[in-house]
Amino acid sequence: MIGKYKIIAFITCRIHERECHEFISVLQKQLSETDTRLFVYNSYSQVSDGTEDNDPQTSVCNLIDPSFADVVIVHANRIENDILCQRAITRALDSGLHVISLGKSFPGCINIEYEHQSGISDMVDHLINSHGITDFHMIAGSKGNSYSEKRIEAFRNTIEKHGLPFEDSMISYGDFWSGPTIAAAKRLMEENRLPKAFVCANDHMAIAVSDFLQNNGISVPEDIAVTGYDRIETIYSSSPTIASASISHESVSKIIYDTLTDIFEGNEPADRISVFPEPVFNESCGCECSYRINSAALLNEQTNLFYRFQDENIVLSRVAEKIQQCGSFEEIAQIMRKDDLMYAMCCLIKREFTDETVNPEVKDTNTVNNELYVLYDSDMIDYKKLHNEQFTPYYMTEKEIIPTLDYYLEDGRCLIFSALHYTGVSFGYVCFHFSDYIPGNYYKIPQTVNMLNNALGGLINLRHKHYLLKRIEKMSETDTLTGLYNRRGFCTEYNRLLENYPDEPFAVIMCDLDRLKHINDNFGHEEGDNAIHTVALALKNACPTNAVCTRFGGDEMMAVYPYKESGNNVRPLFEEYLNKYNSRSGKPYTVSASMGIYITPKGERLSFEKLVKNSDGLMYAEKKYRKSQFK
Repeated sequence: MIGKYKIIAFITCRIHERECHEFISVLQKQLSETDTRLFVYNSYSQVSDGTEDNDPQTSVCNLIDPSFADVVIVHANRIENDILCQRAITRALDSGLHVISLGKSFPGCINIEYEHQSGISDMVDHLINSHGITDFHMIAGSKGNSYSEKRIEAFRNTIEKHGLPFEDSMISYGDFWSGPTIAAAKRLMEENRLPKAFVCANDHMAIAVSDFLQNNGISVPEDIAVTGYDRIETIYSSSPTIASASISHESVSKIIYDTLTDIFEGNEPADRISVFPEPVFNESCGCECSYRINSAALLNEQTNLFYRFQDENIVLSRVAEKIQQCGSFEEIAQIMRKDDLMYAMCCLIKREFTDETVNPEVKDTNTVNNELYVLYDSDMIDYKKLHNEQFTPYYMTEKEIIPTLDYYLEDGRCLIFSALHYTGVSFGYVCFHFSDYIPGNYYKIPQTVNMLNNALGGLINLRHKHYLLKRIEKMSETDTLTGLYNRRGFCTEYNRLLENYPDEPFAVIMCDLDRLKHINDNFGHEEGDNAIHTVALALKNACPTNAVCTRFGGDEMMAVYPYKESGNNVRPLFEEYLNKYNSRSGKPYTVSASMGIYITPKGERLSFEKLVKNSDGLMYAEKKYRKSQFK
C-alpha cells in the first residue's frame, strides 16, 4: 500500500496495441472507483525466448517493490515468454505477494484461464445447428503455435462431436496474417476443394478469406460462410461483417475485481478460474448484423493515426538530435517539452548515469546510493511556466517512485512504466500518467521510449567518451611518476598563465633531488622513484594552487606562479613537508632537494628555456652548498 491506496502491479508488453490498452483502461476504470490503483510495467516489444537474461526491457519488472505492491498480475498470454513470467511470479511469491496469471497457468498463482477454444467450438456449433453447414475447412495460425494448436483441437473435437469426419487435409495455416491466408485459399480453389465454411483462427485471416472469395466471384455467405476470432474493430466495417468471438475485457476485469476483493477481505480465492469467449454472429455466417462501423470513418481514423505517427516521428527525431547536442542535462527538459508532444509523463535516470566518469556500457555499476535524477516532469514544467519559473532537474530517492505521486494516486490515474536502456544497459525509466483514455496516447509510447533510449543513451555515452578523451589528453600532458606536467603540458598551462596574468611578475622555482644516484645504487631504482615522487608532492604542496609544476628531467622539477608575498613561503613549506615525510617514512635514506627561486621582471614573458636557464644557476649554487654538507 501507499497511504490508503492498495497497489496492483500489472506486468504486460506492447501496451500500445489496442487490445492491451483497451483492457487496461477498462480494468483501471473499475479499480479507480475503489481505493485501488494500477501500476503497469510494460515492455514495448515482444521479449523472445532466450533473451530474457540480457534484454534490458525486462528490467522494468525490477521496479516492483514488495514494500508497496499488494498484488502482482502477470499478463502471461500477451508476454508469451514462460521464463520471464516465471521469474516475475517467483519473485512476487517469494515476497509473500498474491499473483494473478492471465491466460496461462503457473504453480502458486491464481490462474485466470482463457478458454479460447470454446469460441471456435461455438462458431462450428452455430454453423451446423443454425445454418446446416457440414463441409468445413480451418485456416489456423502458425504451425506449432500453442494458441493455434488449441484452436485446431477445438475445431476437430466439435466436428467429431457432430458425427462428421475429420481429416488433416481440413487444416491450412495462415500464420495469423493475410498473405499466407490468401495463398492457402487460392490453393484450395485451384484444387477444387473449397468448403462451404471457412473457420479462421483470427479475424485478420477471416477478412482476408472473405475478400479473396468475393474478388473471385464467390459470394459470402451465400456460397461460402466465413468466421473469425478476436472480435477486432474492423469486423464491423468489413463487407459482409464478420462473425467472430472473443473474451470481453469487461468479463476479465470483473473476475479480477472479484478476486482482488476476496484477497483484500481475507478470503481464499480459487486457484483456477475459467473465462469464456462471447460469440458475435454477423453477416459472414448468414446472420443479420446488429452493429456496423462506417468504413469511411474508420479509414479516416486510421489515416489520421498513420499521418500523426509520421509527423510525431519527425518531431521526435528532431528532439533526439537536439538532446544529443546538449552540454548539460539541465537543457534537456525544455527541449522535450517544447513541441507539446511529451505530456503526462516523467523521465528518471539512475544517479550514477549522470556521472560522466561512469562507463554506461557496464551493466553493474555497483552503486548503492538508490537515488534517481528527475530529468523531465511535464506537469511540473507546465506548472513552473505558469508561474514564470523554469523547471530544474533534481535528485530524489528511489522510494518516491515518481514526482508528485500522491496527486496521481488521488486522481485515480494508471501509471505506466517502461525501462530506458542503451547498448543493453538499463539507465532509468519513463512513467506515463494519462488523465483521460485517448488511444493515440498509447500508440506513441514505443515511439517516445525508443527516442529517449537513443537520445539520452547516446548523450550519456557521449559524455563518458568526452571524459575519457579529456583523461587521455591529460595523461599525454602529465608525467606518470610524479603527476606533474611534462614539458608539453607545462607549456600549454604556462601560456594560459601568461594570458591570465599579463602584467604580473612570476616566481620560478627550480628543484633537484639530492643524492639520487646514492639512493638508486644502494636501495634500488624503485626507492629512487619514490624519492622523486616525494619531492614532486613536496613542491606541489608548497606552491600556491595556481602554480604550474613540471618534471622535465630525471629528478629536475620546476614550478611557475604569479609572484606575490607567497613567493617567500615556498622554501619553508617545501622543507617542512620533506622533514615530516622523513620522520615517519621509516626509509633507510633521507629525501632532500635543492631549490633555486628566480623572480621575473614585471611583464616579462620568458620561454621555457629562459625559465630553466635563469633559475638553474640559483638551484645549482644551493646544490653545491648542500653537497658540501653531506661530506
